[in-house]
Amino acid sequence: MFALLAQAAWESQPEIPVGFQGDAVAYSLLLLLAAVIVLGAICLLFTLHFLAQRRGEMPVTEAPAAERPDASVAWRNNGVLLVPARWMAVRATTVREVRNALRLSRATPCSIEDGLAGNHQQALFLAPPVNGWVLITGPGVPDPAIDIDEVYHLLRALSIKLGSAQFFGFNRGLGHHGWAWARGGGVVRAFAWVDGTVWNEGVPTPAEQSLRMRCPTYDDPAPRSAMARQGILTNIDKVPLLAARWSIDPVSVHQQLPNGIGVSGEFTRVRSS
Repeated sequence: MFALLAQAAWESQPEIPVGFQGDAVAYSLLLLLAAVIVLGAICLLFTLHFLAQRRGEMPVTEAPAAERPDASVAWRNNGVLLVPARWMAVRATTVREVRNALRLSRATPCSIEDGLAGNHQQALFLAPPVNGWVLITGPGVPDPAIDIDEVYHLLRALSIKLGSAQFFGFNRGLGHHGWAWARGGGVVRAFAWVDGTVWNEGVPTPAEQSLRMRCPTYDDPAPRSAMARQGILTNIDKVPLLAARWSIDPVSVHQQLPNGIGVSGEFTRVRSS
């Protein structure tokens, strides 16, 4: 009986004209293609969602502090920022060489942490050598805002006695900053900003260029707008980074010799001839 009903239903269907059979095949192929595209899109979305979940579950590995570009600016010890306002770096293999060059008196042992934080009552602190450089910090390091000539003479004198000497400094509150490098009695590179350029000598080094440090010439007018001034002040956070590329920076010294003992003492101003 079911066979008779099926045969009757089949025979009752209208015949598709021959002209429309090709269109039906093309329409079916289009539907099939659309279905494949939709299915592919669904699979792609599922895959992306799965990868996003896997990425979110993976632990984030942060570079060590010493490898981060802003480590010298951000590193603190017990809440104290161990980047002094001014410091120098000189070529030497022993602290004694630097003591003799500075004619340091009343020499007293001092830890690196106290020396960098300024927890001593003397003019200078000399850190133990790191990679052939000795760091000098303390209130006795001259300030370009007070006497730029004193910075020049001390830098030149130390470079004559020790071969190479560098100066770095910044005052975040006032926006003053500067850096200089002397070798064998001659200034290789120097820049200092005290509400305007007060020292610009030599060609900017590759390190300065890669850090995009801004060094206006003597003839450039002082910035008047807040935006222009802020552009110059971006140098401040880069001073320790420049020091790390030129020689050593205070934070690297503490990280490499956390328990090191240096020397603090007094000294008479050294002026080059």
